[in-house]
Amino acid sequence: MAIGQLSDVATPLQEAMDAAAIANHGQLLKPYLVQSVQAPDLSTIYNATASTMSQAVSPQVASEVGQMMIQVTQNPGGTAYQTAGPPTVGNTVVIAGKTGTAENGVNGGGLNDAVFTCFAPANNPQIAVGVIVKGGGFGADAAAPIAVKVIQAFLGIH
Repeated sequence: MAIGQLSDVATPLQEAMDAAAIANHGQLLKPYLVQSVQAPDLSTIYNATASTMSQAVSPQVASEVGQMMIQVTQNPGGTAYQTAGPPTVGNTVVIAGKTGTAENGVNGGGLNDAVFTCFAPANNPQIAVGVIVKGGGFGADAAAPIAVKVIQAFLGIH
C-alpha cells in the first residue's frame, strides 16, 4: 500500500485536488462545483470564493514536484511525453502531469486502472484535472489523452 495500490482508492476530484495543491504552491483549496449563479436578468446571485483547507506541502516542495511533473510531459523520456506533451499538443500549452497505472487485481479484465493527474498551463495554472479509467491499462495511454481534451476545451485550444 505504500506505493498506492491494493486497497488504496482515490477519486478523480481527489486527483485533481492533488495537482491543484502543487500548482497553488502547496496550498490545498476547498473545491466547489458552482463558481457563480446568475438570475434570469443575468445579475449575480452567488459567487464562490476560494478558501484554504491546508498547506499540504511547503512551497519549495510544491515547486520541486511541479518541475518533476513538467518533465513527465516535456522530457522525451517522460511517461506522458507522447500523449500529453509536444507530440500531441505542440507548443499550445505545457501540461504538468503525473501518470499512474494501478494494479488492482480485482477488475477481472486483466487491465490495470489508468490514472493521470495534471495542471495547465504549467507556468500559469488555470485548471487541474484528474482522470481515472477503470481497467484502462497505462495512465499515459488511456487517461492522459482524456485530460488533454479537457484542458484544451477549457483553455479554448483546438
